Formats: sequence, structure tokens, C-alpha cells
Amino acid sequence: MQTSPQAVLHSFAIDIQFSSDGEPFAVERYTVQAPDWYRAQRDALERSVESPYDNCRIPNLTRAVIMP
Repeated sequence: MQTSPQAVLHSFAIDIQFSSDGEPFAVERYTVQAPDWYRAQRDALERSVESPYDNCRIPNLTRAVIMP
């Protein structure tokens, strides 16, 4: 029986920008443990759906990773 190697996790601070009709209105920072930057971005975007800024009453809401 072989053991699989453990993925090394790193801590990333990811900023998610919330926009309405293309106009930014909020930014939240998420601290994410992930093996790489791309996975950290994806995980932060997934977590952002729990934000108070993710509200169906906001017209044309979009979220994006922004670089600090």
C-alpha cells in the first residue's frame, strides 16, 4: 500500500472586489490556505458568496479577484 504525498498548504490573502453594473462598491480580504495561488483565488471566490455584499438585490452583481 502506497501513501500519497501531503499537499503543502500556504497562506494567501486574496482580495475580492464586488461590483454593481461594473462599478466597484466593496472589497473583502479572505485569508485562504491552499497549495497554490490559483486554488487560493478559486477558494476565496467560493467563500465570497457568503458575504453580506453578495446580495441578489444588487443589480448586475459581479465579483473578481483583484491584485493588491
